[in-house]
Amino acid sequence: MPYTNPRWLIWLALTVLAYVLPDFDFSVIGEDAAASVAVLGFHWGGIGHSRHETELHFQQGRRLHDNGQLAEAERVFRETLAVDPEHAESMHRLGVIAMQTGKMDSALASFDQAIRRKRLNAIFHVHRAHALLALRRSADALDAARQALRLKPQMAEGSFVLGHALSDLNRAAEAVAAYRDALRRDPRLPDLRNALALALWEANRPTEAIATLREAARHDPTDTATKQNLVGMLKDSGLLTEAEALARDILRRRPDDAVTHFNLALTLFLAERFDDAWPEWAWRFRADPLIAMPFADREWGGEPPDGRILLVHAEQGMGDAIQFCRYLDRIPAGTEVVLQVHRPLVRLLSNHPNVAQTIALDDAVPHYDLRVPIMSLPLALGATGPADAAMTAPYITADGTQTAKWRALLPDRQALRVGLVWAGNPERARMDRRRSVPLALLGPLLDVPGVSFISLQKGAAAADLALVPFGGKIYDASEVLDDFADTAALIAELDLVIAADTAVAHLAGAMGKPIWLLNRADTCWRWGLGRTDSVWYPALRQFRQETAGNWSSAIAQAAKALPAFAAGGTA
Repeated sequence: MPYTNPRWLIWLALTVLAYVLPDFDFSVIGEDAAASVAVLGFHWGGIGHSRHETELHFQQGRRLHDNGQLAEAERVFRETLAVDPEHAESMHRLGVIAMQTGKMDSALASFDQAIRRKRLNAIFHVHRAHALLALRRSADALDAARQALRLKPQMAEGSFVLGHALSDLNRAAEAVAAYRDALRRDPRLPDLRNALALALWEANRPTEAIATLREAARHDPTDTATKQNLVGMLKDSGLLTEAEALARDILRRRPDDAVTHFNLALTLFLAERFDDAWPEWAWRFRADPLIAMPFADREWGGEPPDGRILLVHAEQGMGDAIQFCRYLDRIPAGTEVVLQVHRPLVRLLSNHPNVAQTIALDDAVPHYDLRVPIMSLPLALGATGPADAAMTAPYITADGTQTAKWRALLPDRQALRVGLVWAGNPERARMDRRRSVPLALLGPLLDVPGVSFISLQKGAAAADLALVPFGGKIYDASEVLDDFADTAALIAELDLVIAADTAVAHLAGAMGKPIWLLNRADTCWRWGLGRTDSVWYPALRQFRQETAGNWSSAIAQAAKALPAFAAGGTA
């Protein structure tokens, strides 16, 4: 008899519960089981054949969706909603499809509607958090993730997205805890160990981060993304031999893997094997979505330009553009060069002797015959060795009429004049929070007698001067620095610049001005490993973190060296 079957009695109880608590999240018993409860409930409750058919129609859409047939699934879910506008699962699935196709605003709207219909379903809140993260609304995503966990505390997916939100909010230690919680609950979640490793790295725990990726690679030897991240972390930790070996192993299996070629290039640059690095560097546009390539035609490969017009265009940050302007003098004579750079660099570089016209990145591009990304100039020119990178003379100069203005404005010339820059571009948040130095930590420098400090800092970080007790000791020039031509004119009147890894450091180096670089432990490729000097700028001296995230030793070393420099020593 069916009435005595324990399985049947369980389904009956769940069906009754579905009507008592219509918002109840039945995914706790598994999605297929929950679907069966819903179908049985519609039938048993006497709601009618049409409602039963609606649920069956939804299940057809779910199967299509799970098989990757997104367009067909979307059609079925919309048909389901046309019959039953309150069908929360269909609205939720439409949100997932919108996320999968990059329509994040639409996805969020669908999740919000699904939650209004069925507010206690935890997975709806998880997916809403993912959409908010994609829309860069990290604080709202954090709230959504926490709501999911309030509804279903044991939910691994909730802890996973909580980790993402915390990581985006620069709360790395908390993100590590959230990811570890997710790992305990469901170690099968895709990309979980990768996310944990990245959070450990951001928390300045590189040994644990690398160990986590090694474990992930052992867990799934076919996971190329994990191995790519491991190459990057090995490289940033200075384990170049192991990083190169792993990268080349990946490329033996996947010779067109752009991300691995890119990581290999960075590894070779750090090892100062420039001749080997530049060909690998050519993969960067295919590897990194943050590196813009606005053109796709007529790239110059080094053949004689024969008087044609050559467009040289910037591609990454302003510091990169400044660094690679050194190669403009090597372009064959008779070539008409149009230089396209970031707008704050236009006035500074407009007087370059080998450039016919300088335009901004957002200007209309004039006619050209060939074009080349500025960081591809070494390869195109065949200037790929360390000696080719070395700067023999300043290649950027300040406008003399601008420097006269600063002579009248700057503090007493009796003291050593030192420019300060402590923060980079906040738009690249993950990198910037590692390379930027909290202004409050620079106090030991300000205690050195006989020094006048001038702030060259621009952007939001310039307001930090009002937040530190020694801010009054620093002359704030930010209000009258409109672009890099102004900054160059000010640097020309200084004796020394002390800076984090920013465009101003490159500018001072390119002008031949003594520059002290406060450098992070996981250094950028261009600064080499273990160096206190630079291949690129002869007047640059490095003061490095001894351990990731700890600026104290680097600042203490600079503060100790500054009196000797003030007394007339060398940089």
